[in-house]
Order: sequence, then structure tokens, then C-alpha cells
Amino acid sequence: MYFIPFTDELISEAGQLLSKRHKLDREILSVLPIECEDENYATTAVKTIWSRPNSSGVAAMEDGKLIGYLIGQKMENPLRGRHVWMNLEGHAISRNTSFELYRDLYSEASQLWVDEGYFSHFALIPASQPELLHSWFRLGFGFEQTHALLSLLDREFPLPLSIPNVEIRLASPEDSNLVEEIANIIRTHQNKAPVFAYSLHDDPEKLRKGYAGLLDDHDVDFWIALKDGKIISFQGYFPFDRSNVNLNVPDRCVELGVAGTLDQYRGQGINYALTLHGLAHAKKKGYVSCMTDWRETNLQSSRYWPRQGFLPVSYRVSRLIDSRITLVKE
Repeated sequence: MYFIPFTDELISEAGQLLSKRHKLDREILSVLPIECEDENYATTAVKTIWSRPNSSGVAAMEDGKLIGYLIGQKMENPLRGRHVWMNLEGHAISRNTSFELYRDLYSEASQLWVDEGYFSHFALIPASQPELLHSWFRLGFGFEQTHALLSLLDREFPLPLSIPNVEIRLASPEDSNLVEEIANIIRTHQNKAPVFAYSLHDDPEKLRKGYAGLLDDHDVDFWIALKDGKIISFQGYFPFDRSNVNLNVPDRCVELGVAGTLDQYRGQGINYALTLHGLAHAKKKGYVSCMTDWRETNLQSSRYWPRQGFLPVSYRVSRLIDSRITLVKE
């Protein structure tokens, strides 16, 4: 076995590896989209990720054949600084190859990234195979985000479910002032222990107007729970853009993109009631699945959503390398 830089000539073989990996993923997690098993679809996914600006990668070869690849995109933005992003379609190995190969691929690729000053590394990993995930943990990566799917086809939602003195309904543009008042809930919660997640949305006015603007979008369903004329809990459901290749998102999938409850109203079943209303409404509109995601360090979310039946389909793991390594002299 030997390693070479990833090139355009390897895209087709990489697509074959990716389609086989996704087929195995679906054998374990049938809720995943079936079209990604198709080699042409998977090849398009690899081509798309490889064609993005500042993409680089390595390939593992054996007897002249590709047995594994890893592609990362070097990026820079205010939130994460200089970092490398490895997508789900950016890596795969052959079925008869040890997961140790992921560690070798990362070793080959990461040296180049670090040499160029990219010290924060992020990877999206399928949730279907714990051994695969563990190989990344053994590289120094840790949990950051979980992406999960819930099938609506075989779910029944016992409605109406009511909470004493609490009104549950869809918000309308007339509720914009009320929605602006709760726009900061998620950011404030994520800033605290043990999440400590930094947010770029530090301008309260922009954040409030952004939330209020959701009420003017006819494709967004924004559910609210009100008590004494104020919103105490909310959930927002968004349609997915299926024009892009996505190995996680099936057809007719809705995203539960935002949800929050005031601290003093937690544990009273209010968010559960909102969840039932929101999912029942999504199913009635023709959606067959719902996706959401959460920070693993968010104790409330990481416990609540799996209890509602959301099944993890991928994880975002991250690693921060000490930049002082570049100061070490040989």
C-alpha cells in the first residue's frame, strides 16, 4: 500500500467506494436516502466536493487500485478562523480494509494542512459504524455535533395535547414583536456551560429581525407556546433544498432548525407538546422524515431529541492542534 495526492483521475473510483460505504450505512440506518447508493450519484458527490476551492486530499493505493481517500477543504471565516472541513462525501475506504486506514489517510493529509497554517480540523462521520467513529477519536478528535433523522411514516402523534394555561399554535407575521423577544434564547443557552459555543450573532437587533423575518416565509412553520401573552417555547421547521448533493437528507424531509424554551418552563412538557404539534403538521404537509441536529455538549438537547425517536445518522467531530508546533526546530 502507498499514498498519493488525490487527483481528478481518481474521482470515479472514489465514487464507487463512497456508494458502497453508503450502502453499508443504509443496511444499518435505513432512514438514509437510497439514491446515494447509486455510483453515478456518489461520483457526482465526490466530484462536487473535490471541485470546491482549496480542496486537497490523499489517496491510498494497493495494486494500482484505490482503496481509500480523504478530501478536505481549506477554509477561513470569522467563526472558525483557518480550518479544514471534511464532509461525509470526502472520505471512504473499501469494505475489506481496516478502519486503521482512516488514521493513515489523516496522517498523510493533515501534515500538509498544518504546514500551511490550518490547525482546526472538522470531519463529518457516518454514525452507522462505531468502529469507524472510534478511529477518529483515536486521532484526537472529539464529539461536537450530532445530525439525526426521524421517520414520520410510522409515527402517530396523539393530538390534541394541551398544557394548562398554555396556548400552542403556529406563529403569524402579527407575532413578530413576540418572536423578537425570544430570539436570543438559543445563543444565550449555548454560551453557557458545558457548551461554551461562540456565536457570530452578537448583534441583538439583527438577531431579533432575523427571527421575525421567518414569519414572512410561507415555507417555514414557526410553532410557539404562549403563556400570559408571552412566548415561552418555540420550534421552527424548514424545507430542505434538495438541489445539492446530501448523503443525509432523504426526499420530502423537513428540518427542525431552531427550538428553545425559557429556563423556568423546562420540564413541564411544553417542548414535548410543541414537538407533537410540529411533527404532526409536517406529516400532514407530506413530509416523510424530519432532521435536526444538536451540540453533544448541550445536555438538554442531546438527551431530549433521542428520546423523541431521532436517530443519529452522522457526527461532526473536531480537533484543535496547538499552533506552536510550527515553532519547533528539528
